[in-house]
Amino acid sequence: MASFLIVDEDRNFREALAIALRLDGHDAAASADTGEARSLLARARFDCCLVNAHLPGADALLEASARAGARAFATGPYPELLAAAAARHPHAEMLPKPLRTSELEARLCGGAGPAGLP
Repeated sequence: MASFLIVDEDRNFREALAIALRLDGHDAAASADTGEARSLLARARFDCCLVNAHLPGADALLEASARAGARAFATGPYPELLAAAAARHPHAEMLPKPLRTSELEARLCGGAGPAGLP
């Protein structure tokens, strides 16, 4: 199974996603801000880092997660926000909100995107 770092200011979103992933057998850590997430990223290895593109420091965290070998995903509710994030981070995948756990798992476990998971 995969390990996830979920970074989003919306407590309900990040905690519900983390719980759903854990119920599916994955490891999941959740953070409300990018500073704490960078600290978690420095201490542990994650297969996937899902970051709200609207957060301050999201760009730096997406870059740091890619350098750490994690598959980077940017999320957000606005198409223009995700389009701008995609232009800045061609290595990251975009996942519009709202999203279902099954969508995330399908993209990860199906091997779609720039990097596959073990």
